[in-house]
Amino acid sequence: MLTVNDLLHLEPFKEFKMISGFEGIHNRISSVNIMDNPNALDWFAPEEVLISSGYFFKDDENMQEKILRQLKLINCPALIIKPFSYLGKVPDNMLTLSNELQLPIIEMPYGMSFSKVMTRVMEELSENYNALNRKSLDIHNEFFELTLHGGGLQKIADVLSTMLEASIFLCDENWKILNAKVISSYAKTIHDNHADKISLPESVIDSLTPKFEVIQKPIVRLLEFDHLNIPCIVVPVFFNEIHYGFIIVLEFHQQLRDHHYIALENSCMAFAMEQTHLAEMKRTQNQIQENFFDDLLVGNITSIPSLKNLANLQDINLNLMYTAIVFNVVFEHANVKNTINNLRYEENILKNLMDQLKKKPFATLGKCYVFQRKKQIIMLIGTTSEDSLQQSKTILADFIDAMKTKYPKCTIRCGIGNLSKQLADVHTSFFEAQETLRLMDNEPIKKKVRHYNDFFISHFFKKNIAYEELVLFFSKTLGPLYDFDLKNNSHLIETLECWISNKLNVAETARQLYIHRNSLLYRIEKIQSILVSDFKDSEELLKIQIAIKIYYILRENNTFKIQSEYH
Repeated sequence: MLTVNDLLHLEPFKEFKMISGFEGIHNRISSVNIMDNPNALDWFAPEEVLISSGYFFKDDENMQEKILRQLKLINCPALIIKPFSYLGKVPDNMLTLSNELQLPIIEMPYGMSFSKVMTRVMEELSENYNALNRKSLDIHNEFFELTLHGGGLQKIADVLSTMLEASIFLCDENWKILNAKVISSYAKTIHDNHADKISLPESVIDSLTPKFEVIQKPIVRLLEFDHLNIPCIVVPVFFNEIHYGFIIVLEFHQQLRDHHYIALENSCMAFAMEQTHLAEMKRTQNQIQENFFDDLLVGNITSIPSLKNLANLQDINLNLMYTAIVFNVVFEHANVKNTINNLRYEENILKNLMDQLKKKPFATLGKCYVFQRKKQIIMLIGTTSEDSLQQSKTILADFIDAMKTKYPKCTIRCGIGNLSKQLADVHTSFFEAQETLRLMDNEPIKKKVRHYNDFFISHFFKKNIAYEELVLFFSKTLGPLYDFDLKNNSHLIETLECWISNKLNVAETARQLYIHRNSLLYRIEKIQSILVSDFKDSEELLKIQIAIKIYYILRENNTFKIQSEYH
């Protein structure tokens, strides 16, 4: 074991002068490195003696003190400075703080090179590596056995806590706490106050290096808690381009050694493997569930005994009536070319949306089953009676508004099918929800939530009135307005529909169309002059509303240019 005192007595270093931090004379040294910029502080290992010219902190007292405190946190045994290159005399504030922290500052001769110091120290340390390798192998074997026998995340936290004598938090990539081993009152308070998610102070977040999650290196910081500074280690778990989460170590009371970092590295590997194992199990369970729901939603399960057996496996109550609700999610990506990152971004948001849908207030609607099919989220709601449709619409619209605020680059729309009296018929409700989403695409004013029955008139016309009759009615009612739109590339039919749907309210219609009130009044005047209609006449207004419904039916069949034949 090499100490600071041993280093000063080596033959090449007898001209080295220890000028402060004398109580750290017996600090252990396990390696040596060069410190040439402040951003390198997070890359150093424990017990690593550092050599510097002092150039980057020569004129900044705050930087000088910050460096010494950070070096103490990572258990740097000593700072060797070549003072006469840039720094001149080592500043008094550094000497005072060095004594306080028991962190030796050593002056090296001006004529000696950094490489000579590094070479000689590494020669001296080479004989100590065998002991470290044995310790490393023991740590590796313990975590390997733990992973091999399926100890789980809690066991990983327990073992790491024992090795580091500290509290451990295992978090996912969004800082949500997965498991924890708490051994101190401070850590327990933090855990109790952040039962779902760890919130690091902004000062700590801002101090992390760019793309911090990919560096695979423990970062040491101080967290302020009850006016106390608590040492904290944050370790990102990142392998093979996948970010699994973070390991947070709180209140480690022993000095950091090389084998502590080795324990953290092995715990990261165990964490990643356990997360992969859990994800694979979840994927298998989801695949079984998806296969069941796929067959259910397309009506492939026709045998009642088979349906009962499969429903029991998925814990689905056959005694309830079910409504299918389909959420369509459209993503807007800033970087279209980065397909892998885009897919991860989408999967993460879809997962979060599903988690939210499983919470209140959706439980008030009935028994909820939520699952994913491609980029759609399907919700089956089981009830014993027909609940208020308007209540469901309100809750779903509020949910979409909240998610739009949280994920502004996502567009979420929702289609609702009719209530199925039994589970075997829920495929009909699912088809209706999908059809509702399709019809919503044709609406000029995109609404967030629609029920299949909102398009009842359209369904009635398509099923009961001949296509030619629809074309004839439309051409006689709105044909002139359609021709005007076609020739002038205008949107007067859509304007007319929005105006009528808002009960002829000019202010609300202008707001929804994002146009000025005067512009809307001009459009209305143009519509009235083309159609020569009295919109205050209820019969005339009903005829126009029917023609608008027919317009969207004809648009589905790409029949826009047929109407002119009937004028």
